Amino acid sequence: MERWWQAAADLVLGASCPLCGSPGGRVCRRCAASLPPEPAQVSLEGLDVVGAGIHVGSRRDALLAWKLGGTHTLDALMAHHLAAAVITLLGAERSVTLVPVPSTRRSRRERGRDLVADLAAAAARSLGTIGVDATAVGCLRLVRETGDQHALGRVERSRNLAGSMWSIAVPEGPVVIVDDVVTTGSTAREAARALVAAGAVEILGAAAVVVASAGSPPVAGHPPDGLRSR
Repeated sequence: MERWWQAAADLVLGASCPLCGSPGGRVCRRCAASLPPEPAQVSLEGLDVVGAGIHVGSRRDALLAWKLGGTHTLDALMAHHLAAAVITLLGAERSVTLVPVPSTRRSRRERGRDLVADLAAAAARSLGTIGVDATAVGCLRLVRETGDQHALGRVERSRNLAGSMWSIAVPEGPVVIVDDVVTTGSTAREAARALVAAGAVEILGAAAVVVASAGSPPVAGHPPDGLRSR
């Protein structure tokens, strides 16, 4: 229904690039060319994290437009960037299970869909076009609803998320946790903990469209068993 409504609106109002407003129903070539994947890798308490770029400037604007704009026109660009981040983690591996972090009920309600789950599925399809056997498996669930993270510091985020997830299945083979943005790494680490508790043994790390900063100091702690650093 949402896609039908958007298509009808495009016919009446005229479709445009969601980033610069130029005519067309998708991201224009100029905007896409100005935002190439530039993988940035950090290690947060032993968990390797790769973003397709740093969460600043036009990348931040594009991510916000995707998350808050209410359309699907940026889906392909976001999936392409996430796939580039995953490739950086894979190394010589040619198969991977992408596990999206779970979205809150509030997020799904406000955005009309599970953005991260959709992103993981689209990235898996993108990886498939270059010969990577990728599958998106939404096996993580929230045990409880967590508080708003935006106003919290690193330690507070870690405490807010501690013990908040569990996995309903054990993903096989190499696993990459995926999210749209990684800031302190607290969400990715809690996801890793839940997957390890369920029996996952080969977690390559976490991939995101953007990471907050290449120099963000980690929260004190120890990497969960089962994490494999490269």
